[in-house]
Amino acid sequence: MTTTKTKSTKAAKRTSKVTSITEIRAAAKASEERAHATTRLVTTLLLVVATLVVIGLAETISATSTVALSEDADRYYYLIRQLVGLGLGTVALVIASRVPYAWYKKLAGPVFILTVGMLIVVLGAGNTEGGATSWIDLGPVNFQPTELAKFSVIIALASVLERKHRMLADFGHYLAPVAAYVGLVAFLVMLQEDLGGVIIIGAIALGVLVASTAPLRFILGTGVAGIIGALIIARQSTERWSRITSFLDPTLDPLGDAFQLVQGYVALGTGGVFGAGLGNSRARWFYLPNAHTDFIYAIIGEETGLIGAIVVLALFALLGIIGFTIAYRTIDPFARMVAIGITVWISFQAMVNVGGVLGVMPITGVTLPFVSYGGTSLAISMAMIGVLMNIAMSSTRAPKKVKRGSRG
Repeated sequence: MTTTKTKSTKAAKRTSKVTSITEIRAAAKASEERAHATTRLVTTLLLVVATLVVIGLAETISATSTVALSEDADRYYYLIRQLVGLGLGTVALVIASRVPYAWYKKLAGPVFILTVGMLIVVLGAGNTEGGATSWIDLGPVNFQPTELAKFSVIIALASVLERKHRMLADFGHYLAPVAAYVGLVAFLVMLQEDLGGVIIIGAIALGVLVASTAPLRFILGTGVAGIIGALIIARQSTERWSRITSFLDPTLDPLGDAFQLVQGYVALGTGGVFGAGLGNSRARWFYLPNAHTDFIYAIIGEETGLIGAIVVLALFALLGIIGFTIAYRTIDPFARMVAIGITVWISFQAMVNVGGVLGVMPITGVTLPFVSYGGTSLAISMAMIGVLMNIAMSSTRAPKKVKRGSRG
């Protein structure tokens, strides 16, 4: 009897040992598969961004050469400045991809204070272009604090929402960070007459809030209040309101507020299906205002046709999918909110820009990320891709579902 029990015990131990080894091997295999999936995700993200940047550089050469010549400057003047932004952006991307995203929790406060300070400085010492006072002249480059403000809102809001996740069912605890961070920055940006920047910041904040544990009824209320507030602000200026609503019927004022939109239509129509060819845009010869900034998509449609325009849209759609996938896979609530905020920022800004060019949305003056001319926008957008990469490489498991407004 004893011998039989001994044999049974040894057999059970061997079975347990085999089971443990099998589980370890299965876990190792799963971990390896997740690592490979993450590598593919990050590689695809980089390829998408690189393609958009190359398209942007090609169109920058075309759209800015005429502007440079009109200013008696070298035809590659703006391209060189954009390459400077690309160089800074590349360095920023590499650094951001290696800096642990958790550091941004500690940096959220100082970065927010720095942002507010710069937004105040630009009001008194900034350069005015297109009716907005948004740039600080730093010698060889112009810096736009609004771009830094977008990231500042993301990390500041995500940091406090994670810390207070058990108290967000209380409206007071929910409203305080939204008013303090989003409200203050939006107010300062609005003083610059940059309604487009306010809209993007509002969308970013809503994205972060949706990714938090805040009750949906609070978030929906915030969204509705934000839209009403933006409409009220826009309505305060007759010129601003006319410019925004001109897309509803461009034929009412084709030589006034709707001039840019109408000329964008002409450029897109000229491109047809296959385009007029790179460098062959007619609109860039001062028919289309701001061809190298917020209306560069019209130049893309003119020179590369419907096919090129669709390719650009597909690239932004793919970028959005990758960004949301990274957010879904992370197990860290802070990282998830940051990833959602960055993805909403780039995707929504691209949608607003393209929507304005196509005449399905108001023209707000926001640029097309990675493509439009603008060194600050390019450098900071690339830095944000670095942050996404770091989040993707640091956390690869699907997140646990958290009950909204839970008090724990």
